[in-house]
Amino acid sequence: MVASREAVAANINALPNVSTVTVDEEKTTDGLSAHYRIAMDISAPSAGRPDEAVAELIDAVLPLAWSTQGHTPDAGVVLRIRTEPQLDIGRIAQASGWRDVGFSSNPQLIEKIGYQASFGRRSLDEQIGTWPVDAPSGPPTGGLADQGTTRARHTAVIGSMVEP
Repeated sequence: MVASREAVAANINALPNVSTVTVDEEKTTDGLSAHYRIAMDISAPSAGRPDEAVAELIDAVLPLAWSTQGHTPDAGVVLRIRTEPQLDIGRIAQASGWRDVGFSSNPQLIEKIGYQASFGRRSLDEQIGTWPVDAPSGPPTGGLADQGTTRARHTAVIGSMVEP
């Protein structure tokens, strides 16, 4: 079943390490055309280490975001996760197997907005299902297994990206 923003926020707030969450719809205009995206702002201070905890959080929240009712999110999803220490959310999402992830590679910008990553609609439709998908039932556990990705592979990829 497609879920309200409030229901999605409540499900995410029940996840380990999450202290606050807001789910909104952001509208942008390009000339006369309006574009919409689902915006999720999550505070998860204790998810800051290891990277795997943040990857599991991303895997759990994206299917929930993609079940949110509202305008068609032709601009996809923007995910903002604040951790302590702050991790590069986009890099972690990409290493976890998410495609079409938008994030800065500029070190100065990563320091300022490393908590934010965007996900394109087409890739989300391919990886999760055509929007709006049915909200996952039961307690959220993460999405790597559902995507056919093994935890061992994920750990190896993340581990190879961590600097000594």
